[in-house]
Amino acid sequence: MKALLIINSLILISCGNNTTIEEDLLSSSPSSERRGRPQDNYECKIRSSGHCIFTGDPHKTILKPGTDKVLDREGQYLFLMEGAVALNSSGNILNARGTPAFDGDYLGYDLEYKEGLSSDAKAFHRVMATMFSIRNALMYDIADITQTEWDVLINELNIREIKNSTYTDGPTPRDNYYGRQGIFNLAKNPQGRDIHHEVMKFLEESGIFLLCHVTSDDFGQMLKDTHPEGHDPCQAAEITSKVPF
Repeated sequence: MKALLIINSLILISCGNNTTIEEDLLSSSPSSERRGRPQDNYECKIRSSGHCIFTGDPHKTILKPGTDKVLDREGQYLFLMEGAVALNSSGNILNARGTPAFDGDYLGYDLEYKEGLSSDAKAFHRVMATMFSIRNALMYDIADITQTEWDVLINELNIREIKNSTYTDGPTPRDNYYGRQGIFNLAKNPQGRDIHHEVMKFLEESGIFLLCHVTSDDFGQMLKDTHPEGHDPCQAAEITSKVPF
């Protein structure tokens, strides 16, 4: 049996099927990938505070920004990123590709499996872990997130100059985009409107641009070859010099 970290049995973390991380990891195959990705059915609901809070569930385990520590939603330490892998809500370890983070994804621990991965695949799992925290902040925790906390969360994007600018003068909403500060300002004050498209676009593009920075050119070619619309996301990222983790 592969070596797994057994977390204190008093710490129960929901994985979308009322099981703990330990139970999901022990019952799932490491090579399994996301099967039949659900459609994006998120709704953006304006709360009494004026913030747009999304339906769905936040990621139950996240990487603490600027550290190698994986925490639960209450901020309790669970394990190190060294053995952390991103899983879907069914407990299947995600394959390294350009698919963005999704509802129910979380971080589990399998050091033996992680050590056998390529450098590109290891980088993928860290990208997912990084985006989990940003995703939680924009979709679920925005009412409580301060500017200082936001700056810490998006530091990996900042040092690579990912999503530097905001453009809102396009002929259609699809032509617009928000930068790191622009999306935070919008989420903090959506002025009563549905900002689903703006938030999801920021998250998806930020995640794949970060992935382009921290993986090889061969991995970038794979992202282009497997893109459902034939786009080249790494070209769109306009990278002049890659900055790995």
